[in-house]
Amino acid sequence: MKRCPQCLFLYPDSDEKCDFDQTVLEVVDDSALEPATRPKKRSLAVPVAAAIALILGVVAVTVYYTFSQQPQKASAVTENTVSLPPTPTPTAVAPSPSPSPVSSPSPSPTPSPTPKASPSISTAHTRATSDPVSTSGPGIGTRQGGKPVILLASGGKIDADEVWRTKDGVWYRRNGIVTLLKRGQVKNIVTR
Repeated sequence: MKRCPQCLFLYPDSDEKCDFDQTVLEVVDDSALEPATRPKKRSLAVPVAAAIALILGVVAVTVYYTFSQQPQKASAVTENTVSLPPTPTPTAVAPSPSPSPVSSPSPSPTPSPTPKASPSISTAHTRATSDPVSTSGPGIGTRQGGKPVILLASGGKIDADEVWRTKDGVWYRRNGIVTLLKRGQVKNIVTR
């Protein structure tokens, strides 16, 4: 066998020059070729070091991702939290004592009852507040004595407990839930 002294590539005995660098080949005996052609024992140090570096890299990326995402999640939670103003607690009004008849020796004029102002009920719900929506008051179902049925423009119907009209549309209450229908959605309201 012959070998190139520059690149140490092995050639058959019939070749004279190296194919790569055109250097004249030299003859090598079999005892010198054996160490060159024998497979070398591979060291485990390089694959083990590469595996450790890979594991440390994955752990570092995971820790970085975990800690970098926590402030964003916390800020997202605080951005979505809306603080509502405290709702005023209703104060209980004590009923005025009814006048009791008092017998007196001389007749005195009985005081005339003062007319009480009836509370005005507003059913126009045009502004958004944090106050609760009142569903009490005269509605279509309570005035006429029957259960109101809303006939929809789409052909369906809704059985309601109470119905009332506002400038926003038609409001109805069913099982304690109040819902608004736009005027174009309602064809008619009838009572059963």
